Amino acid sequence: MGTMQMPTEKVWDRHAIKAEIERKGHTLTSIATSYGMPAQTVRNALDKPSKSGEIAIAKFLGMPVHELFPDRWTKDNKRIYPRCNKINSAGEV
Repeated sequence: MGTMQMPTEKVWDRHAIKAEIERKGHTLTSIATSYGMPAQTVRNALDKPSKSGEIAIAKFLGMPVHELFPDRWTKDNKRIYPRCNKINSAGEV
């Protein structure tokens, strides 16, 4: 019987991110307050693109934003814009 390899890299989903914030004794609202932005901006970041919310969460957790939101950021911390990528991949300008 083969052994199953554990993943070497943690996959961050909305639940893992929120749990890590709570483990540190904070909430999404407290992060928003710390960064001077509306609470909804940070809450939205867990479900849909919210550049400033994503950056605030990453800074609070002390992690690169591309590790928390790999489908929204490149490894060199450049924003991925899905709408533009779909248009370009379809060959339209």
